[in-house]
Amino acid sequence: MNNDVIIKADNLYFSYDDEKSHSLNGLSLEIRRGRKIAFMGANGSGKSTFFLCCNGIHQPSSGTLYVDGEPVDYSREGLLKLRQKIGIVFQDPDNQLFSASVYQEISFGVLNLGKSEEEARQEVERVIDEMEITPFRDKPTHALSGGQKKQVSIADILVMHPEVIILDEPAAALDPRHTVMVNEAVDRMTAQGITVMMATHDVNYAFEWADEIMLFKDGQVLMHGAPVEVFSNLTALAQTNLEQPVVLQLFDSLCKKGILKPSLPVPVTLSQLEKYIEEVPVSASVTTGRVFEETRRAILVVSFGTSYEETRKVTIDAIEQEIGDAHPDYKIYRAWTSKMILKKLKKRDNIHYDTVTEAFQRMREDGITDVVVQPTHVINGIENDLMTQEALAFRNDFHSILFGDPLLTTMEDNDYMIEAIRKEFPDLADDEVLVLMGHGTTHYSNAIYAALDYTFKDRGYPNIFLGTVEAYPSMESLLHMIKEFQPRRVVLAPFMIVAGDHAQNDMAGDDPESWRCQLEAAGFPVTCVLKGLGEYKSVRKLFLQHVDAAIKSEK
Repeated sequence: MNNDVIIKADNLYFSYDDEKSHSLNGLSLEIRRGRKIAFMGANGSGKSTFFLCCNGIHQPSSGTLYVDGEPVDYSREGLLKLRQKIGIVFQDPDNQLFSASVYQEISFGVLNLGKSEEEARQEVERVIDEMEITPFRDKPTHALSGGQKKQVSIADILVMHPEVIILDEPAAALDPRHTVMVNEAVDRMTAQGITVMMATHDVNYAFEWADEIMLFKDGQVLMHGAPVEVFSNLTALAQTNLEQPVVLQLFDSLCKKGILKPSLPVPVTLSQLEKYIEEVPVSASVTTGRVFEETRRAILVVSFGTSYEETRKVTIDAIEQEIGDAHPDYKIYRAWTSKMILKKLKKRDNIHYDTVTEAFQRMREDGITDVVVQPTHVINGIENDLMTQEALAFRNDFHSILFGDPLLTTMEDNDYMIEAIRKEFPDLADDEVLVLMGHGTTHYSNAIYAALDYTFKDRGYPNIFLGTVEAYPSMESLLHMIKEFQPRRVVLAPFMIVAGDHAQNDMAGDDPESWRCQLEAAGFPVTCVLKGLGEYKSVRKLFLQHVDAAIKSEK
């Protein structure tokens, strides 16, 4: 095992009700030394259960927990050794404090380590001073306030010099003063190189404090990564009943409005965000000092693109046309983001479509003053991030640059699309299966495909499946579930704006690896529907709603 890993969970299971349900359900994760990890998730997701396993209070029913590369020894001697190394501060300090007085409580553990009374006294005095416990050091523990009890319970652990400290909701039920005091104690721990694992529901504190975020759901890790990565994943947050930190919401909003550049390091505190704003010239968010004699508005429709002319006409062209019809005061411009498709069209047909940069240059030359950028991307993925960066590079050349959302951005968008898909296939029988092919990406936003696949079933459509060509859910995972369903027929359709190369070849092609051939090889009759999402009137309507929302955001 990597020496940098201090705790490793390998397929842990634990149940409180004789295996009828599992609080830990195949949990696997690694904790690296010296890191600050925030454990987050809904109540009952398994965070506290995992903490109790780490301290040896619970023993997993199966799987292995490693500490310093060795499986945990649950003998009396082994548990004593474990608890010297890993200390836990319970959410309710009354579950931890047993001694008559505060001083006796703090000294109890360190004396049990075999230290002399003088050594123990020095350690206890040090911690009492650090934790500002002196005013009530001689009080009975039962007479303390909630904040004081929390201070003592943390001191209990600190005096043992553990390598890992686990804090289960350390600020729960504390007043602001004691919350600050506990947070300062946590900062001192991390400054000493102690690995700190903290369960918290405070997204703003976790965003600022943690090196890593572990999102728990149903006894497993739903997502693990840096705070900005995890808190940018709206799908994962929705599954764990969490919201984005306020500073991230504000930063994203200011970037979309062109006030700040998305290339800036993401601020983790409101004070950092405030400094960014202070450095922006007063007029930079709306103008460059140029005098605009008249207002000229435009909507730039940004698409991935396609080399299939017929499907382009009924998808991208149709979307642009309906946006233009709905907003006659705006001039419609086009930009495509796929360099491969743009190069292919130029070579094959001598046709040129603008990139985002070229479109902005063109609009600047045409005297456009206000731009709404509306992507036809399905998700907020890599293409959308790059589009935003390219667009905001021109923010000083325009009065305003606003951004409409991709197709699937909010939970409302997801619900809308579920009903839209169901209405497009009204004749789908209960013993038939609809399989939708999305593109997929290595970007964290790819999680929306798996989430939407699950939501179809949660909304009462167990025979609708959504997978991706290039990520998860893959055809391999879908095929397993389809075989379990045993449908009479499979209907294949693209979950992409245009029914282009992926739909024609990867989905419906004759190659043995195509989705159609794999399903037929498994014994299922297959019907392919080569109709891109852009052909759905409901989808075009949703894009119109996103354009309208972007325009209204400026008012």
